[in-house]
Amino acid sequence: MSALSDPARPARTRAVQLLAAWALAAAAVGATIGAAVGVVSGTGVEWWFVQKGVLVAETVLASALVASRLAIPLLSGLPAPLRYGVMLLTLVGGALAATGVSIADRMGVVFTRPASVAWQFGANSVLALVVGGAIVAWDSLQARLERTIAELRRRETMAREVELARQVQEELLPRAAPDLPGYELVFSSRQAGMLGGDTFDFVRLPGGAIALSIGDVMGKGVAAALLMAGVQTLFETLATAEPDPARLNAALSAAVASRTRSGRYVTFAYVALDPSSGRLSYSLAGHPFPLVAGPRGVRALEEGGLPLGMAPGIPYGAGETVLEPGESLVLYTDGLVEAPAAADPDDEFGRARVAVILRDGHGLPARELMERLLAAHAAHAGDGPLTDDTTLVLLRRLRAETP
Repeated sequence: MSALSDPARPARTRAVQLLAAWALAAAAVGATIGAAVGVVSGTGVEWWFVQKGVLVAETVLASALVASRLAIPLLSGLPAPLRYGVMLLTLVGGALAATGVSIADRMGVVFTRPASVAWQFGANSVLALVVGGAIVAWDSLQARLERTIAELRRRETMAREVELARQVQEELLPRAAPDLPGYELVFSSRQAGMLGGDTFDFVRLPGGAIALSIGDVMGKGVAAALLMAGVQTLFETLATAEPDPARLNAALSAAVASRTRSGRYVTFAYVALDPSSGRLSYSLAGHPFPLVAGPRGVRALEEGGLPLGMAPGIPYGAGETVLEPGESLVLYTDGLVEAPAAADPDDEFGRARVAVILRDGHGLPARELMERLLAAHAAHAGDGPLTDDTTLVLLRRLRAETP
């Protein structure tokens, strides 16, 4: 059970304890006032004065509680000075009523020792004001406590919902790369927060081809995660029905624009691989250029158009290339290349550093090359938290074995 399953219980217990303490304190103060009134009035310490002092103190306390529970809520629309002024008048009225009860119980005091009446009423009024001030302070404290409990409950509910959304998001993303004979396919995805805005996917296409996608929703949090899930679902639906990468991105862009408000965009890269020939057909939607690295150096894939949802109806470009044996294709989100250096926020990791690492390590296995990239990225950014989601997909075509 959560520690916050019943946050109001400690507050209720504390209120009961405080009320009991007030009752005992009021009785003690009332007894002291009663004894003092008797001494000042010249009758000495008499049990009657002590008894009536306790009665008056408890009456004032009861009046204070009634005033705080009724007068303050019923007059909540009034300015605070008026609201609390009415409450304090209620308490003074309670003191006057209790004094009147005392006088009626022993009328002789009024005529033989009139000073005792003035002293008793004055002392009772002071007691009423003190208790009233305590009630005002308690009401203010209780209101803050209730707001704090409500905020804790809201945060606990939100934390549960975010955790559930994170679990759903993890289930939507691929857990393992598909098996491609003659190729190595690895990936890494790290979120900057509880929920990420990056997406990647692998979809088997008719005829034996496979589609690779990677995307980045502009923004963070729940809204970005929901849009990411929608884009991934749309891609999985459209990829098997639309073989042309440019038309697929156009369809995705129109769908994103129709389902989101203005200002919500998604960068996206779509690459279709024919495993038998190594031919790559691709189209970009405002996404960082994928890189192909091999013995002949590093080249970028640059054909495409604007981010999804930014300008629906505008056609996208498409390109083709061949992934030769020994070459690697790298798809990544901007969290990789835009990561600032720990010592200099203006020094981004940059595509040039990625290209150098890919060029120097083109002969490495895919897993080792990816780990080298991530290690260099981590060394550049330092030990602090990620500034942006970082996703990396690396496809390497193996060299044919010589007989």
